Amino acid sequence: MRTRPMLPALAASAALAGCAGAPTPLPEPASEGARLVAARCGACHAVPHPARLRATDWPAMLALMERRMGERGLAPLAADERRAILAYLQAHARP
Repeated sequence: MRTRPMLPALAASAALAGCAGAPTPLPEPASEGARLVAARCGACHAVPHPARLRATDWPAMLALMERRMGERGLAPLAADERRAILAYLQAHARP
């Protein structure tokens, strides 16, 4: 009978590869900002980790996403939602 010494190694590699694609959890997940990011941003796409951009880059990115929301007919962000989301993203942004 032929043995398959590579099978356990392949199975372990496949399991680890699945973990590599898992999103990084948001910082302070119970905060209002994290909840809003997950709900409002996650409604259209994978939730971005705040450290993907610098704090100075988030206002332009949020403005772009708000335009896209409008193009898709989605409800616009309320002023308080926008402030909370931007404050959260900037507080946890890349240095």
